[in-house]
Amino acid sequence: MKKISIKITDMSVESFRDYGQYLSEGLRAPDADVPELKFWNRLGELNHEGNTSVSVVQTYGKNGLFEETFERHQRSGEALLPIEDIYIVAALTDKNDQDKPDLDTVKAFAVKKGEAVILGPGVWHHAPLTEAETANTFVVFQADTPENDFFAIELKEEFGVYFEVVK
Repeated sequence: MKKISIKITDMSVESFRDYGQYLSEGLRAPDADVPELKFWNRLGELNHEGNTSVSVVQTYGKNGLFEETFERHQRSGEALLPIEDIYIVAALTDKNDQDKPDLDTVKAFAVKKGEAVILGPGVWHHAPLTEAETANTFVVFQADTPENDFFAIELKEEFGVYFEVVK
């Protein structure tokens, strides 16, 4: 089994562009700025048909910063809104085999609480990683995604590798 260490890619709109959308209020001025609040409208958009589901995934720091599984949703994007700081390991689809990730495109991104990402359709990923004891992350996607638009692979079985996020 081969462990591949990947360093965290600095998060920016540009560095995350191929994987989806990076969302943060610090990227532009608010749409409303009054004494009682600031409001940023439409920081990102999920484009899908049907109902939207708001869910929570809970991950545990005791498991380390290891990624052994990838999943993708071919027809729908997925928004991740962390309550604690998390790491996302993501890959693009292999151009020669649509059912596999391109391991040369694997990147790790730090997403801080108060920020969010929208993973584009077809982007390989898995549950967020964390150094916290427990990290809750809201997951927003088309309601039937888990039942009808979910495909996962085990990296160790499929490729004989797994990834470790290093700082």
